[in-house]
Amino acid sequence: MNFLKRFQYARDSYLVTVLIVGIALLINFVASRHFLRVDLTQNQIYAISSSSKTLMRDLEDIVTVKVYFSETLPPNLFAVRQYVDDMLDELASYSKGRLVISRFNPETPDVANEAMKLGIPQIQMNIIQKDKLEVKNGFLGIAILFGDKKEVLPVVQTTANLEYDLISAIKKVTAKETKVVAIATGHEEPTLEQDFSQASTGISYTLLKKALDRNYEVRSVTLDEPKALDSVHTLILAGAQKPYTDKEKFAIDQFLMKGGRLIVLADTVDVKSDLQTAPLDLGLNDLLDQYGASVEKSLALDRSNENASFNQGFMTFMIPYPFWVKAVKKFFDPTSPIVAKLDGVSFPWTSPLKLTPKDGIQSISLLQTTPDAWTQSEPFNLIPNQIQAPTERKQTSLAVLLKGNFASFYKGKKSPIGTRDFLQESQKPGQVLVVGNSRFALDRFAQMFPQNLAFLLNAVDDMTMDQSLIGIRSKAILEQPLKELSASERQLVKWIGILLMPILVILFGLFRHMLRKRHHLWY
Repeated sequence: MNFLKRFQYARDSYLVTVLIVGIALLINFVASRHFLRVDLTQNQIYAISSSSKTLMRDLEDIVTVKVYFSETLPPNLFAVRQYVDDMLDELASYSKGRLVISRFNPETPDVANEAMKLGIPQIQMNIIQKDKLEVKNGFLGIAILFGDKKEVLPVVQTTANLEYDLISAIKKVTAKETKVVAIATGHEEPTLEQDFSQASTGISYTLLKKALDRNYEVRSVTLDEPKALDSVHTLILAGAQKPYTDKEKFAIDQFLMKGGRLIVLADTVDVKSDLQTAPLDLGLNDLLDQYGASVEKSLALDRSNENASFNQGFMTFMIPYPFWVKAVKKFFDPTSPIVAKLDGVSFPWTSPLKLTPKDGIQSISLLQTTPDAWTQSEPFNLIPNQIQAPTERKQTSLAVLLKGNFASFYKGKKSPIGTRDFLQESQKPGQVLVVGNSRFALDRFAQMFPQNLAFLLNAVDDMTMDQSLIGIRSKAILEQPLKELSASERQLVKWIGILLMPILVILFGLFRHMLRKRHHLWY
């Protein structure tokens, strides 16, 4: 009898073990073909976005992704390689077999030469092997191929923005048309290519151009050239220091009448390195006012601001600087995809905007100051410790998007080129983004405040292409500042921090003492 019970017990144990192993294998099989990711971060920064999933499902033909990662890597890159593999596998699972992943170990000369021909460079890596530090050559690149088109991520050393970089590359190679973004030149604007003399100043738009190159054909255009804006989808006017001529303004106006997209980043005050100022009249305000928003000849200040560094003798100090206005999420337009996922955009020495309602034109204030803002007119005093307290505070617009069928500024007038044969009304709806500041997109400030560049790139995407990349770009750019407290609230928090722990310890001691006393009474 005992033998029979032992036999039944062993049989049941074996059956349970087989069932557990079978269930584990089944779960593993299902999991290898379906991804389940629980991401509790605010912007779902570790989960594949819905835009990426949609793009993968909509692929019409085979896209090949070739991954050239060396087997031997420094420890800090192990996680990067695993993240790349996981993301590519997840994207492939949504593509219905149209995203083909090929992985290569470029240890052999043939594979290494293939990688370099694709534009993936060989880099040097510090690797510790057998208790010795060795410098080895290796590869960390990805190539995306579609037909005769190619995009390359030459060195992948971080997971930041990896999804955006991959999806941008896939969109670019599969796009039937590469849209053109033009940046106007000829008015002493900051350069698009940084030279040696500008490397330390950051007074260029290198980062902006580099980011735009991922998805668009970027051109520098001179507006007085005939047909300069032919085939251009979006025109950016940024950082001009000299006025636009009537002929150039006419070209801008007619570009908009044809349904073009126009982004105007215009300053009305020139701020020198020693904080001296000079008025800056670009001659655009009458044109912009016709469309619905113009730039005021004043500077905005706000209680919500960034810290700026200043030199005094041999000392450098950081202080809150009201002229570096920080627009915060609470006063963003929540319905606009351009700013909906951003937390803050910083504008150094920015001018407020004046809105002029126009029939048929929708005016959207994308970014505003807080109600605790104020303005300063000439004469300007930008020295930090000499900023005067405001007599009146009011909220103002910092970035406005205008949408609709515009009327030409030259309607009913003779054009600057001497003809009345031109478009006096929009052929189709156009868009105009007006910002009273061009400095926020310079390399210097784009590096200090990453959301500045994200805001401008989101605007270009929304106006030029589609909104699919906006959510991917913005989700990893988060800022979580501490709530601003008054002086009395800061004192309260300070004393709570000092006294709370001792009080809790004393209360715990009293509680333990009462328990022990009650215990002795019982016995």
